[in-house]
Amino acid sequence: MTSRTELEEIASLAAKKTVEDLLLKLGIDHDEPIEMQKDFQHLRSWRQSSEQIRAKAVLTAIGILIAGLCGAVWLAIKGH
Repeated sequence: MTSRTELEEIASLAAKKTVEDLLLKLGIDHDEPIEMQKDFQHLRSWRQSSEQIRAKAVLTAIGILIAGLCGAVWLAIKGH
């Protein structure tokens, strides 16, 4: 009969092999964890930059609309 320690070792090896296979299928080299971390950091930086650009674009659009409304009100007041 298989002992608990042997079962845990088998399960650990199976889990490790499964994760390695999954990473390989995703195109990630599990033998270089530092490079993988750098790649994920780059993706995080890219995402954060994208979010900042989106937020600034929305603020710019709102500013343009408000300036246009203020200009229209000014012209309406000045025209009378």
